[in-house]
Amino acid sequence: MKKKYKEDRKLKVKTGGGVYSKDGKRRQQLTVSWETAGNKKAIVIGINPSKANDTRSDSTLTRTARFLNMYGVREFLMLNIFESYATKQKDIDFSSKSDFTKFRRILKEADIIFIAWGVEKKYLQEKEAILKVLKKYEDKLYCVIREDGKYPLHPIRISYEYDMEKYIMK
Repeated sequence: MKKKYKEDRKLKVKTGGGVYSKDGKRRQQLTVSWETAGNKKAIVIGINPSKANDTRSDSTLTRTARFLNMYGVREFLMLNIFESYATKQKDIDFSSKSDFTKFRRILKEADIIFIAWGVEKKYLQEKEAILKVLKKYEDKLYCVIREDGKYPLHPIRISYEYDMEKYIMK
């Protein structure tokens, strides 16, 4: 995909519309938006929420917004393989798997579905289950591919010089 805008490292993001568990230990989804000339909406799929909520972003979401902004995106909905908050993956509550079948309507409406769960060979069963749901939207799947051909990169590993490329279903 071709970039429309230059990187904007001063881009200010807003978070909101989060869906949380009653105890606040899980986040099902969160909307991240910003002021821009772009008009596209994306869905970003990561591993698990770290710190972001309705009142603050975190480095992963801010970096993702700044990267997607270059492609004319003005907001994204953050979804994750697991819904439990955990700054370190070892602290993930693995019983908190997201059910991506319930997101079919929003997946259909998105302009871009950005896979950003990283290149690690972890959570393969969960990723395969999500990819089965996403197969229907294959034409909208994108990611960032590392120089050695591995993908999809996690947003923290993405340079603003990288390009967004089609996600190839295996």
